[in-house]
Amino acid sequence: MSKPPIYMTIEKSDIQEIKRTLKGIKDAVPKVTQMAVNKTLSGVRTDTTNEVAKVIALKPKTIRATITVKKMGRNNAAAYVRCTGKRVPLMAFGAKQLKSGKGVSVKMLKAEKRKTIKHAFIAEMKSGHKGVFWRKYEGPRKKWNKKFPYSKMPKQYRLPIMELFSFAIPDVMGNEPTMAEIERLAGIRLKKEVDRALNYELSKLK
Repeated sequence: MSKPPIYMTIEKSDIQEIKRTLKGIKDAVPKVTQMAVNKTLSGVRTDTTNEVAKVIALKPKTIRATITVKKMGRNNAAAYVRCTGKRVPLMAFGAKQLKSGKGVSVKMLKAEKRKTIKHAFIAEMKSGHKGVFWRKYEGPRKKWNKKFPYSKMPKQYRLPIMELFSFAIPDVMGNEPTMAEIERLAGIRLKKEVDRALNYELSKLK
């Protein structure tokens, strides 16, 4: 799963300013453009990580791993930041097994309290993978019997289990308020980097 990438482009007015300021310098516009855009992209990745981390209760390292950067090159004019990834396992949201078989509690959103997923449980597979699961059953449930735990039932009477997942990180990034702030910060960064790259080229003339 992925969302449309955030492309980095320099305004025509800025390009005209670069041409006017560095008039006569060979390849001035491509140099300044490439330098400014690529510097900006690294910052946008950081901004995206921080903005998404304000919404969901995941470690920044986990969020950052879903964000890739494609930088501008001599033969490549496209430059963008893209977020990709599948739905995040509930285990990643600080999952805790509740006592008395009442389920598992998780905290997914920063603005909300921990939620209880009824009938869920934490288990470790033979492969070593640990996750939050529940039994594939949608009918009526009886009250939990302490004297006859489900784990003691013969395997042929147990229902298959399925792992539980939350939302995908690209969906959080693509949320309108979050995306709007990322794009706003990207615009500020790009303007600063254009000025910085322009000054660098001018310094070489001294």
